[in-house]
Amino acid sequence: MNRGTYVSMPIPGFRAMPAWRRLALLVLAAAGFALAPPARALDPAVPASHYTLTRWNADDGMPHSQVYAIGQGLDGFLWLTTWEGTARFDGLGFSPVPGLREASGGRVASRTLWRDDDGSMLVAVDGAGLMRVPVDGAPGPACRGIDALPAVRLAAATGGGAWIAATDGLYRMRPGGRCERVPGGESLAGRQVNALLAQADGSLWLGLPRGLYRWRDGQVEPLGAGLGLAPGEVRALVRDGDGATWIAGEQGVWRHQGGRTVRLRADRAEGLLVDRAGAVWVAATDAAVLRHWNGRWERLGSEHGVVGYATGALFEDREGLLWFGTTHGLYRIADGPVRGIVRQPGLPSDYVRSVLQTGDGTVWIGHADGLSVLHEGRMRQVYPAPGTPPSSVLALAPAADGGAWVGTYNRGVVHVAAGGAPVRTLVPEDQPFGAEQVRALLEDPDGTLWIGTERGVVAWRDGLLHAEPLPGLPALPVRAFHRGDDGRLWIGLLGGLAWREPDGHLVVQRPGSPYPAQSAFDFHPDPGGGMWIATDRGLLHHGPGGYRAYGEAHGLGGSTVFRVLADDSGHLWLSSNHGVMRVPRSAFAAVDRGERDRLDVALFTRDDGMPSRQANGGSWPAGWRMRDGELWIPTAAGIAVFDPAPQVAPERGAVPLVIDALQVNGEERLPSAPGLVPAGGRVQIRYAGLSLRQPGALRYRYRLHGVDPDWVEAGTAREVTYTNLPGGRLRFEVEVASSLGGWARPAASTAIEFDVATSWWRQPWVVVAAGVAVLGLLVLLHHGLGRRLRERQRRLEAIVAQRTEQLRRTNDELEAASRERELLIEQLAYQASHDPLTGLPNRRAGDRALASALQQADANHGPVCVAIVDVDRFKHINDRYGHQAGDRVLAQVALQLQASLREPGLTVARLGGEEFLVVLGQTTRDAAVAVLERARRAVAAMPLGLDGDTAACCTISIGLVQRQGQEGIDALLQRADAALYEAKRQGRDRIVTG
Repeated sequence: MNRGTYVSMPIPGFRAMPAWRRLALLVLAAAGFALAPPARALDPAVPASHYTLTRWNADDGMPHSQVYAIGQGLDGFLWLTTWEGTARFDGLGFSPVPGLREASGGRVASRTLWRDDDGSMLVAVDGAGLMRVPVDGAPGPACRGIDALPAVRLAAATGGGAWIAATDGLYRMRPGGRCERVPGGESLAGRQVNALLAQADGSLWLGLPRGLYRWRDGQVEPLGAGLGLAPGEVRALVRDGDGATWIAGEQGVWRHQGGRTVRLRADRAEGLLVDRAGAVWVAATDAAVLRHWNGRWERLGSEHGVVGYATGALFEDREGLLWFGTTHGLYRIADGPVRGIVRQPGLPSDYVRSVLQTGDGTVWIGHADGLSVLHEGRMRQVYPAPGTPPSSVLALAPAADGGAWVGTYNRGVVHVAAGGAPVRTLVPEDQPFGAEQVRALLEDPDGTLWIGTERGVVAWRDGLLHAEPLPGLPALPVRAFHRGDDGRLWIGLLGGLAWREPDGHLVVQRPGSPYPAQSAFDFHPDPGGGMWIATDRGLLHHGPGGYRAYGEAHGLGGSTVFRVLADDSGHLWLSSNHGVMRVPRSAFAAVDRGERDRLDVALFTRDDGMPSRQANGGSWPAGWRMRDGELWIPTAAGIAVFDPAPQVAPERGAVPLVIDALQVNGEERLPSAPGLVPAGGRVQIRYAGLSLRQPGALRYRYRLHGVDPDWVEAGTAREVTYTNLPGGRLRFEVEVASSLGGWARPAASTAIEFDVATSWWRQPWVVVAAGVAVLGLLVLLHHGLGRRLRERQRRLEAIVAQRTEQLRRTNDELEAASRERELLIEQLAYQASHDPLTGLPNRRAGDRALASALQQADANHGPVCVAIVDVDRFKHINDRYGHQAGDRVLAQVALQLQASLREPGLTVARLGGEEFLVVLGQTTRDAAVAVLERARRAVAAMPLGLDGDTAACCTISIGLVQRQGQEGIDALLQRADAALYEAKRQGRDRIVTG
């Protein structure tokens, strides 16, 4: 996953600044926080399972996936310590904190993290000890006079400062960075301190491997047994708003208040946190985080996407988001508009293709391994039956009896009764339609079931299958059906769309004019009239005036829209491979009236809690609006569940905006003191809005006064470069806004000023002198050369006219010759790669296709099948009807093979004589048998029409093999040939696999 790269550099010289300036910077930073809206908290009334859970790891740019501690700087950056160093996170990208590495540049583990009273971040680094990273300036030792304090834990101290438990004893840090060993602090030397909590009486509670202890007046004494704790390691301590102390460790979670200790949980725990709402969060040891609220425990575990062992890192940021770390990454818990449903018992695959809800509230989920249903909170798989191979479910439709119709990848149509049983196939698998791929279904009130296949529309009516229910409809793959309130039946095709009027009239529109797209994936009626159409060219609106198209130029990300859903707040929700977009209906009208160029689009991706930004399409329905108003969208990693309640744009000041780095000719400079920019210099400015809740929803615009005439829309870009700037003082301004609020309500703005030196050639006296010199030169040239130039011009005009005519004639001749040459090359290339009799690729082209399929299989680790097809008793046809008739039979067989074998990645070529080669890339042997069996039956049913013999027909024998290991072309063909001979030996007209 690529979330962008963000690099920030330390600002040197903070400690060298005058004291008044350092104080001013800190006051400004504190003021920014004070003026910001009050910090939020997760709503404890929301079930924990409805929160959004998002994970990042080393693949996303973290120094290492194992997270030890999490914090937040004054500027809003999230800080985290890992096995291989410390990083800052702005919601989109991670950047290592410089100055915390070894002298050789190697990364070392960072453990404890603490924000000091002056805004500095304190980091315990292996080997280097406790380091201080100031708001401005380079990192250095945290304590004055102590170069490498081996700190392991810090805790807030009464009256300011902090307690520091180090491997060599106990220290007290005073405001200003002065550290001193506490008298009697050596009693903690050599002890492993897991947790530290200051008490009002000046003592400290300590979580140690042997249990809960207390340090008081230089003495360490056991405390756990006296409080009623079971023996065992204590990992975390925290105090809640009621003054109770929570204790977590090897023996579970305990709450102590007023001399009474209550055990609330028996399982081991690693970390504790009390959020602003008063809920207590517990980092459980094995792939889980727990919330305790009003006496009730809730769990987020592996079924919600948590993996790895807890490290005890828990943190609540100022936006109310909860962060925790495991050995496998950094997690964010948010109460955003999206939550995910991923693989879990009853849902064996998170590659979800379709979803719908029937009248009884049952949710039907089609996925790569079959069909699951969610009813009354219980998830279970209902198709296929246990012990049978999985079959991807590509289409769903409500059935009149309360159940559902199910379209599969290779088993045709299945009916599942209400409640998930019984299950019956519409057509047996051994029938021609039984192995059909079905991607769209619709049951009409009269009982007709419309079935969308890869070869067109089929209808099931009164127990019979109608292969061509709509005469005139092209045999193209079908992707969607919709029955309008006016009785019109809409059909989405790969290659256009169609609709049948209530009177039976069929309208077909192919790509081009008037239909401005290639394919149609969904239909949604517009209450204002017309139809919204999801296509591979964006969103279309069809009305009496024709089509209106909205695509990337209007702000819709990507080019393909799969599903269109509506909420009760006047928005359309559009799914795509780039996320889910929400657009107010009114925005389309504003674009149509010319009031604005772009739609007001809110884009939701994995940053907002979607299991994957890739919303699946090409199957139906690719999303559903539930009875409670939620929108469920299938994705490549689970189901994205949207709460379409109106989202409020952040208030001004809620998103800190920082100019984080300034470079002049590649040299880092202090944004608050940029110095003089040399004439002609290159200025690069980096900025960031720090919203960890929805960083992808932030948009930027900037302007440099004196250079940019107006605001420059930057979109999501967070860097701008200027060159060849005019001399003088320039002011750079940048604003950030949420896509929910737009520029009418920017969330924040900031600016810097810098001076640019004026180039010598731009000095006023240089400009005046140059102008005078040029004017004098022009006068001399005009008088001295004017006559000669006019005469020469007349001669040149005559020559040019003559040469132009010659060139025109020559060019016409060359263009004619070029066209003839291109036509000849195309003809020769076709003849070199195709068989003249059948029009199929020849042996050479077939070998190339097989080699290409093997290369793709090696890259994707996928299957490849190869088949050799032979026309049975072809010599008999030649002898009885003649060689010309035999040639016609070969051409007919080739044409039928082409018509039957149309799956992606499949190639049919003629080997020679009556033999054909079939290459099936990315296809297993079972799937290949189903495809070839369809072709074999089609050839056997094909009338030959030889010399009036209407009963004449022919059959084919097929030898099929699947590649084993790194098997090469020759070995594959030898095994396929052997399987073919076995098919002949067994009596022909069959498929034999090898």
